[in-house]
Amino acid sequence: MADQTIYTVVVADDEDELRQAVCTMIPWEELGFHLVGNASNGLDALELVEKLEPDLLLTDIRMPFISGIELARQVREIRPAMHIAFLSGYDDFEYAKQAIQYNIISYMLKPLTMEGLATELRGIHEKIDRQFAAFQQQLNAAAAQTGRDEFLVPLVLDGHAELPAHDTEFHLRADACRCGLLRGADDHPQYVVLTTSLYDEQGNNCTLPTFVHVIETLAGKYLRHAVFCSPGRVVAVLMGNASDFEEYLHILAEEILQTAHRVLGRRGSVGVSRRTDRLGGLHAAYREAVEAAGFTPSEEGGVQFITDVHRGTPAAVEAVTACLEEVKAAFRAGDRDALCAGLSRMCSQQPGESTGPWLDAVAIQLMAEVYRVLEAGAGPEALNELDRRGLLPDLSFHYRNAGELRQALQDLCLGAMDQLSTQQKKGGSLLCQKALAAIDEHYMDKDLSLVSLSAMLDVSPNHLSACIKKYAGETFINILIGKRMDAARELLMTTSLKIQQIAARCGYTDQHYFSYCFKKYCGTSPNALRRQQGAKQ
Repeated sequence: MADQTIYTVVVADDEDELRQAVCTMIPWEELGFHLVGNASNGLDALELVEKLEPDLLLTDIRMPFISGIELARQVREIRPAMHIAFLSGYDDFEYAKQAIQYNIISYMLKPLTMEGLATELRGIHEKIDRQFAAFQQQLNAAAAQTGRDEFLVPLVLDGHAELPAHDTEFHLRADACRCGLLRGADDHPQYVVLTTSLYDEQGNNCTLPTFVHVIETLAGKYLRHAVFCSPGRVVAVLMGNASDFEEYLHILAEEILQTAHRVLGRRGSVGVSRRTDRLGGLHAAYREAVEAAGFTPSEEGGVQFITDVHRGTPAAVEAVTACLEEVKAAFRAGDRDALCAGLSRMCSQQPGESTGPWLDAVAIQLMAEVYRVLEAGAGPEALNELDRRGLLPDLSFHYRNAGELRQALQDLCLGAMDQLSTQQKKGGSLLCQKALAAIDEHYMDKDLSLVSLSAMLDVSPNHLSACIKKYAGETFINILIGKRMDAARELLMTTSLKIQQIAARCGYTDQHYFSYCFKKYCGTSPNALRRQQGAKQ
């Protein structure tokens, strides 16, 4: 069918004859699929998923090295929006339960004829179509939420300046219980604010209020949530305990991006705040999420956690004029033209004859923002560099007019932006270097993963994965396997340890899995390498 959506698929099965039959005898294109790869074991399947990013993985549930269940778990970390269908020769309730846990779209029992598999694939295609259609319908549906939004929206966007200082959190919790946000007096979740904006090919913000329903659907799989729309972004207040956020937050953020791209054809920019245990902290968390998203270029999209770009606890943001906020936003986004234009408008707005104190106050607020962002993103040395260039002393309030101040502020901001750009490149490279050093140190740990490595380095898995790919030119999985194989080769050639002992020292509990990886990476088996080494000696 000409208007049929084509979904990409990877097939994984350790039975070579069956796998080849599935790959060659199924009319993939006719069924609405495009076969992009196949694998004979879970390890190769995982590498293909990370490299090819298919819409569907059709996999045997029992395979060498990495089982279908473990494959599903690891795939969810890197491609949470991808669908998985299991082929199994075991009509086992425990397998089925685990399949449900990983959102498996189909659980098929062997033996299965090619006609039967084609029928199942047709049904899978229809399920994916229905899911995509549901997202589209949600975008066209208007849902008016009352009560909860009336409480939550102003709290998140505006803070609670009108509330009495005493017992503020007590009153907020009482209101949250009344509107159903909290389940009762004993409900004490932690909160994270996540913001999402969508951009078209030209970099224009095209976030629609109805995207709220897509975020609600995705968040509902992982965390309690309340979602609403503000101009240019969808705001999600996520609730859970510490382990919930550690396990699911980075997965949800990545799934939002993948869904926006695959279903809507839009690039997404997702900002994620720190955790807070206070309702009164939601406004500060919202500002953090917006700030984090500001470090994600609209033409590229991506996920940015505030902890990846700003480690310290940010000071409360002063209330400033719209022009000053515009200048701050342009500075954070690295938009030089918008910054210069905003400074011109800001310095031309002089409220009355006594302009000196007003301009001083504006300069102090902007300098504070530049200092804060520059120190967080590039470190104290960047401030010293601006001082060496003579930019800081020029802002000692010895200017003669607003135009002179505008030029001094512009020089400061543009100089700081140059420093940030340079340091962010160095910072990403430095993080990659730290990651590679950590892999060198911990490759023997059988449980080493992208998630555990990101926890060691105190960054999100999303940020770490992107840095490794960008600066090392390879995925985390391939780098880890390469390090383990290099270490194994050294041990094989310089020690008399048994193969099983070498496998254990290199992070493998399964000797056969280790031998497979070694032969794939080195082109020869461990035993053959030892025989070759012995012959040379």
